Amino acid sequence: MEKVELQKSSDENKIIEISLVNFPKMKTEIEIELQSIEYFSEDSYRFGSKYSFSEEIIGDKINIEIPNGKFVGSIQVKLSKTIPFYKNYYGIHTIYFGMNEKRIKEKFSNEKCSSEYSFSIKLAKSLKYHNFCDDLDVINKKYKLKFLTNDRTEFNPTRTVALTYAGVSIGLTKSFQHYPYAPFLLLASYFGFFLNDVDISSEIQQESL
Repeated sequence: MEKVELQKSSDENKIIEISLVNFPKMKTEIEIELQSIEYFSEDSYRFGSKYSFSEEIIGDKINIEIPNGKFVGSIQVKLSKTIPFYKNYYGIHTIYFGMNEKRIKEKFSNEKCSSEYSFSIKLAKSLKYHNFCDDLDVINKKYKLKFLTNDRTEFNPTRTVALTYAGVSIGLTKSFQHYPYAPFLLLASYFGFFLNDVDISSEIQQESL
């Protein structure tokens, strides 16, 4: 199904207010993937249009316009900063609405969202934080989302060792026999020597309309 870009203004659109609290001066990006859902009964439903939005956030607030309706999907915020040949900072937090991390439809009986964290194998054991909520229902509720950091960063030895190993291993191949340090230095310039995770949490405020 073709995806529709969000942020197309309409009188029927609803606003989701998103604020960033205590965020450090790093590149901050937001990515939204939503799909409308229509219920015939509690266990009978069908999916509709898909909507997407991706943008770098400048400042500490952003308002997102979405069509009126009920949705499942995710809103994700990512933080990143690299000081070449020194340090890399990376943080990610995803709020899932009406689905689990595998993007499978799921009903959450608890009215409050539940938070979890895990390690991403894809990102070489980088910390990932999640909040799991029921469907995004902008017909009956107004949403305000807060993403927060606490100035805490954590050195990630697994990612650091994995990057060092990759650079050294590539340097030992025949292709780089005259410049064995080139791959390592190239990776270090892009990712930094020391890789750090940034903690990001979220708060979801829901007001009945």
